[in-house]
Amino acid sequence: MKVAILKINFSTYGGSEKYCRLLTNYLLQKGDMPVIFSSSKVFEFPPPLIHEVPTIKFNKLLRLYSFNNYIYSYFNDNREFDAIISMDKTKYHTHIRAGGGCHKAWLLRREKLCSWWEKKLLSINPYHKFVLKLEKLGFEGPWVKKIITNSNMVKNEILEHYKVDEKKIVVIHNGVEWKALEREFLESGNKYALRKKLKLDPDAFYFLFVGNGFERKGLKFAIEALSLFGKDVKLIVIGYDKNIKKYKKLAQNLKVSDRILFAGYQQNVVKFYQVADAFLLPTLYDPFSNASLEALAMGLFVITTKDNGCSEVIKDFSGIAIENPNEVDSLAYAMKVAISKEKDPLKIRMSVAHLDMDEQVKKLVEACLSEI
Repeated sequence: MKVAILKINFSTYGGSEKYCRLLTNYLLQKGDMPVIFSSSKVFEFPPPLIHEVPTIKFNKLLRLYSFNNYIYSYFNDNREFDAIISMDKTKYHTHIRAGGGCHKAWLLRREKLCSWWEKKLLSINPYHKFVLKLEKLGFEGPWVKKIITNSNMVKNEILEHYKVDEKKIVVIHNGVEWKALEREFLESGNKYALRKKLKLDPDAFYFLFVGNGFERKGLKFAIEALSLFGKDVKLIVIGYDKNIKKYKKLAQNLKVSDRILFAGYQQNVVKFYQVADAFLLPTLYDPFSNASLEALAMGLFVITTKDNGCSEVIKDFSGIAIENPNEVDSLAYAMKVAISKEKDPLKIRMSVAHLDMDEQVKKLVEACLSEI
């Protein structure tokens, strides 16, 4: 069986890129013939497995537009593929893994926190307008056989905003490298020695925040909630944002700069899971946060929002999902619970054992290829 996999950009450590690699390797093991269509070079696969798509890389809109034009033209002229699986916003595919969620739903959430002029800018932004056009075709197109979402939240958003037969949608939660994290989980029992290596306060209660794009991930609310606690409660921030100075300024104004470690982008995030006491992600919108799932697999109590698809796998003993991230008092209350609650790291870790990455990728393949 010949399978095309569409992935516009490839970064070294992206979650959807990891899925793409695992999907490709699993198809190869099954004896199928996968081909990745991407505008990026993917060096770990030999040329027969890669079809480099020429795109205009001046900005993300032109890259997205040129990639989609090429794909649409290519597959109209070439019918040798049994399935076309998209991992991105594309208008032509037979199957799509909507790992990025529903763009229309995200914009509606974002508008709630915008001023009138910011709403206006969003409404006329050509990138958002084009993505919404792609999304409509990518979900409603008669050529689409299956839509795979990583949460029931995203499934319900698609059904609310687009004319899609519910039978076409399959929910497969994100996977985590559960088995591979076992050694690091066991090592985290020696938390104080690990903190010493990172020059962290051995006695403080550390919340960990992981995510790029601090506005959507809710870092502002995390900093505001932190300001309601004493000096023995601290925050580690992992990730990148072009406006990071704004968040450092907020921390300074709230007099919590000395209690926040802005560690920037990290290739190895696991060592921070090992030294943290709880995980904090008051996100405005996350189809299914990989970082939240990794935190659970490392035995951390997770505080997030119901706008995070990962909240669907959080149990009473493993975390709290608040209603609205901008309700700082609710967030602070959840943080108080995390500090005072007796926690069982092994029980928390075991609660996501069924989401081992290999098994979730197999489910994705079965959902895509079972009816071909």
